[in-house]
Amino acid sequence: MKENSMKYIIIDLEWNGANTRTGYFDEIIEIGAVSLDDQMNITSEFQKLVSPKQTKKIRGRIKDLTHITNDDLKNADGFITVFNQFKAWVGTGDNCMLSWGNSDITVLYENLKRYDLLKEIYILKNFCDAQLLCQKAVDIPLTKQIGLSAFAELVGIEIGEDQLHRALNDSRLTARCFAKLFTPQLFGEFVKKADPVFYARMNFKCYNLQDLADEQVVMSDFMTECPGCGSFMKRLTRFTCKNKKHYAKYRCDACGKKYNISHTLKITYDGLEHKKILNEIGATVDATDAEETDGMNAVGTEGNILEAE
Repeated sequence: MKENSMKYIIIDLEWNGANTRTGYFDEIIEIGAVSLDDQMNITSEFQKLVSPKQTKKIRGRIKDLTHITNDDLKNADGFITVFNQFKAWVGTGDNCMLSWGNSDITVLYENLKRYDLLKEIYILKNFCDAQLLCQKAVDIPLTKQIGLSAFAELVGIEIGEDQLHRALNDSRLTARCFAKLFTPQLFGEFVKKADPVFYARMNFKCYNLQDLADEQVVMSDFMTECPGCGSFMKRLTRFTCKNKKHYAKYRCDACGKKYNISHTLKITYDGLEHKKILNEIGATVDATDAEETDGMNAVGTEGNILEAE
């Protein structure tokens, strides 16, 4: 391998849910990984079971899924020892960690935090979601979550006799999917620098706003252009909140079309994200619509008065 080349670390973790005094915790019980060079060749592999400390009993669902038993973990090393071995295996130099989805890196982050080793996360210099990259390569919408084995079959990769839901086998399968679909351009689109901002963004818990009087809400953002003629429409009804979305009926006075519009207000790491979905319900203006808008104020979901546009 060239001295300045990128090392690709494809990782997969198995974990067991534990109820602790500080809340629910996904405790790692196995780490598996493979290393690829720039030519997408596997250069080395890593696999270790991890003895759990938060709970000694493997949940039935996890045992059925992974076939890892309590007896298997009796003589395994603890997380700190195994992670130090993994760190030595990763080595120094530029690297990128890949996993199928981002749940593995989230769980790794939480386990390192639990053992006061969070600074060690930075041995991994970059991160790439292999699932997103692979789905983009074959034009599967990124909003659709497809499992690793289903994707492998879709692109003609034989799974063979390897048992799925074991860390090393799943990391091998992820590596095969990634190697088959890798291009420098596609990788550049999805690779991210694994710095403090990356982890802050990853751990931010997004949530939907239900109170329209919240100071983060900008009411002018509810003004909506008519898809037909481009004119701003008039809101006809009060906002109603259902399933964390805000609904109202709108009419375009210029062309007479009416729409039911849902507004989803999500708070993300970068701020407020406002998504609208429009469904046309008619094109004529009737007397009922006129009565609905006559001197009307819209009442927000928390009883706050919001001026109609």
